[in-house]
Amino acid sequence: MSFENPSQIIRSWGLTKNFAAGPTTVDKLVPPTFGKTRTNFVQTWREETLSANLNWGSSNFSYYLPESLRVVSSIFLRIQAPVIGGGYYKPYAGLYAIKAIRLLSAGQEVYQCQFDQFIRDYCESLSDEELAVFGRIYLGHTSQSTAARDFILPILLPNSAYMQRHGHNTRGSGIWPCYTAANRLEVQITMAAAGDVVTDPSNVSPSISGACTIMMHQVDMAQADVLRYSDLRGSYALVNRRITELTSGWAAAGAGVEITFTNAQPVGCVTEVYLCAVPTGTAEAQRQVATQVAPISFKVVADSVTQKDLNTASKVQMELFSNGFVGNSTFNSPGRLCFATHAAEGTHHFSGGYNMQLASNVQFIFKFASGVDYKRYAIQLQRVSIDSLGLIRASLE
Repeated sequence: MSFENPSQIIRSWGLTKNFAAGPTTVDKLVPPTFGKTRTNFVQTWREETLSANLNWGSSNFSYYLPESLRVVSSIFLRIQAPVIGGGYYKPYAGLYAIKAIRLLSAGQEVYQCQFDQFIRDYCESLSDEELAVFGRIYLGHTSQSTAARDFILPILLPNSAYMQRHGHNTRGSGIWPCYTAANRLEVQITMAAAGDVVTDPSNVSPSISGACTIMMHQVDMAQADVLRYSDLRGSYALVNRRITELTSGWAAAGAGVEITFTNAQPVGCVTEVYLCAVPTGTAEAQRQVATQVAPISFKVVADSVTQKDLNTASKVQMELFSNGFVGNSTFNSPGRLCFATHAAEGTHHFSGGYNMQLASNVQFIFKFASGVDYKRYAIQLQRVSIDSLGLIRASLE
């Protein structure tokens, strides 16, 4: 039988007290305190079949949250995509099914979302195992086939976890209080064309008219809690992200050609600017954004002074890794200029940003090693609130 005597290790602890400073953060000899959830709840599903007017290519299709709805955690658009006659559905085809989602309150736009960019960014933050499950359940991802499938696509409410970038988690991003008096929230959906979700433009997805449903994940609680959480007029406010396109559609960049954008600075607190780039030569409807082409240089210059300069391909990759952007085997990270510390992890706390109002002239300069088609985006922080009248507002300031 072996014998151990750690007495010398124990005596040496007295010689390491210079490092034993600061508050106690953990005690592994004491079991964790058994706590509780503040408010108990259960979630149930409500479904509503949408008008047959919603189809591929529909623009600004309106849906109002029902007056009887009180508290929800999330809302989804379910599309029963039919069998196609040839070719295949794209990988993660649901990613391309919606072009944009607009939220309106009292007829005024609160904010607008480019659906593919938010969901692509969310997918990038998942592990391979999480992505496999999310892609199968929500984005209709299977092995290449013409088979019918369901797309269950998140409606990007202010509290939506899919607007954030924290991977799969069980906490969520809180609830959405649906009672806003006479100012019911209006969701406008602009659908993609039928050819955007398939690989072969000559074999597009058939009509989805009458095959679309809104799925609402309702939060049920004790009656007193329902009253408390459903009407938060004058007190509801949260901070989430807005993705703003700084280009006007796809633009082309040749191999080794330096591209300069001048005076295209977004307002408010910008946490990062990134380039969504895919290999050139693919028709726009058939482009897939899962795999990104990273630039070999990327810098920002304000009033002739260089603020950040990633002048090699290695620095572009190091910028991503040091800020927590690691991607997975399917969705890699696009080239990014990060202005927040550990930008990928700053979902629920402020870790810096760049307000470009201080500069009169801002330039973004970048270069790719191969020919690409690209779009340029800024990620900004926005505050969404509900005032005492039930009007929903979003501000970048």
